[in-house]
Amino acid sequence: MMKDMMAPSKQDGVEGCCGAGGLRKELYPYLMSLPAWTREGRLDVERLAQERVRESTSILQTSHTSLLKALQTSDIKAAERALQQSRDSLGLIASGVAAHRLLIEGAPPQDVAAQWFKLEMNLAPTSMAGDSDVLHGVTPLHLFAMGLLIAFALAMVVMYFFKMRRAAKLFGRIKSDSGSPPPGAAPPLSGAPSPPSRVTPPDANLASPKVLPPSTVSDPKSPAAEKPQATDSLPKESFTALNAVKDLASPLTANWRGRLRVGSIIRETPNVKTLRLLPVSSASLMPFTFVPGQFLNLSFSIGGARMNRSYSISSSPMRREYVDLTVKREPRGAVSRHIDDLLKVGNEIEVGGPVGRFTFTGAEAQSIVLISGGVGITPMMSIARYLTEQSWPGDIYFIYGCSTPAELIFAKDIAELQAANPKLNVTVTMSRPEGTDWKGSQGRITKELLAQAVPDIASRRIHLCGPQVMMEAVKALLAELKVPPEQVKTESFGTAAPTPATDGTAAKPTTPATGPLVTFSKNNKSAKIHVDQTILELSEELAIGIEFSCRVGTCGICKVKMTSGEVEMAVEDGLDADDKANNIILACQAKPKGPVEVEA
Repeated sequence: MMKDMMAPSKQDGVEGCCGAGGLRKELYPYLMSLPAWTREGRLDVERLAQERVRESTSILQTSHTSLLKALQTSDIKAAERALQQSRDSLGLIASGVAAHRLLIEGAPPQDVAAQWFKLEMNLAPTSMAGDSDVLHGVTPLHLFAMGLLIAFALAMVVMYFFKMRRAAKLFGRIKSDSGSPPPGAAPPLSGAPSPPSRVTPPDANLASPKVLPPSTVSDPKSPAAEKPQATDSLPKESFTALNAVKDLASPLTANWRGRLRVGSIIRETPNVKTLRLLPVSSASLMPFTFVPGQFLNLSFSIGGARMNRSYSISSSPMRREYVDLTVKREPRGAVSRHIDDLLKVGNEIEVGGPVGRFTFTGAEAQSIVLISGGVGITPMMSIARYLTEQSWPGDIYFIYGCSTPAELIFAKDIAELQAANPKLNVTVTMSRPEGTDWKGSQGRITKELLAQAVPDIASRRIHLCGPQVMMEAVKALLAELKVPPEQVKTESFGTAAPTPATDGTAAKPTTPATGPLVTFSKNNKSAKIHVDQTILELSEELAIGIEFSCRVGTCGICKVKMTSGEVEMAVEDGLDADDKANNIILACQAKPKGPVEVEA
């Protein structure tokens, strides 16, 4: 309190207390200088008291808001600063209230200042207001401050609880950790793991000759870059190893669900990690097979909510003893931050899959163009590794765009593959190379870069994966280069979900629903659907927890059974023949043609 009396207040950038004529004075020295109360002195003290209470109350409100924001964003340092600001404000309010009390009591100014000084220095056993205002050494003012802080803490706990409830509603899947297995594109695993391949996997380590710069691009005039024949098939003798790998399992029958163990974690770039997953049991081989370009569905329980994400496999399917998933930490990604911050070697993960049709084994075309940006490189690495291990005779054009050399994922792996495979032609371009020693291509992927890196690009099969904006731009460039749209295969995850409303559910459309009636039989809810709205979007509007991940019809997590009615789906990649035969639909793609009933 002594410090509060001495502390000057602030107004218009000037510190002190407002006296007559605008003169600034500090409270304690000013009280000591007054031999007796005067009208001017009383007005000065009264002005200062009112000013401190008013300003400190405003600061207290501001610090309260800052504390709430800091706790919501888990910024502990900001929360501590806001809490200290609240304490300081309460101290100033206390000095203002005490000053008013002095004016009412009418004690001589110097006696008041001396008594205040003794109290603050613990030299006086009594308070200025008398023993009746002190309970076990605690004044009513202190009790008030403690009560306010306790109420503040309780409010934070309540807000945190409701925040987590809103998050759980948004994902629509509050379940215990011991709930059902993670949803995937396949039925539950039954029996023993898949039988081992009849193909002996190659040595675990590729030949590693001298690493070449990843920016190296083959000469378009070289024999490896000659225009391919019109036919899509290669000589039969080139597919001996390929046909053996196809015997591992079909991508539609090799689907699996269960748990895998984190065997190792590899740091690729500052914000990208590769998880090497191993069987949980003592088996030496993975319990499923996959085709290069497929992905796995992962399930986590985070903050009471069950969250599913899809991550492309970056390893070759020939490596039957492990599977690699390469994950980028997203600033606002709940799952990617959980993986980056908390996942440790030895942890087990719930897995479903593999699924996806963004695949290439070499049988589909004579050559392949792999264009990627950012973490979209992961399925391209699986394809490039597999084709290299198989000594595939076709040309591989690997084009990768990223921001800076520090963000170049798989830099060493790309160089080693390029050195081991004369058919692999690599082009890497940096959009922000300033301040680095990068000597390769600079700028974003352009039409000129594509035409230079890939001779006769219009005749080749192209796989494209990366951020949505990048893919749309590259597709426009390919159209300008006369590449037929059916030759361009794309992979896209993370399409933005509808903007959540304040209660944590999907934002409700403002126009009345005029579409067919949709009935969710398990929840006993029915509603008309809006024009161009999907069943998944309507389920979010009604707070029905249909699980989802990619929202683009690929991962298969949002599968539901349609018991009556008919729907249209723009993308059906997440469904297999059995799903279609059993009226399984993808909620993220399904748009009713008439009244529909689904089991959800």
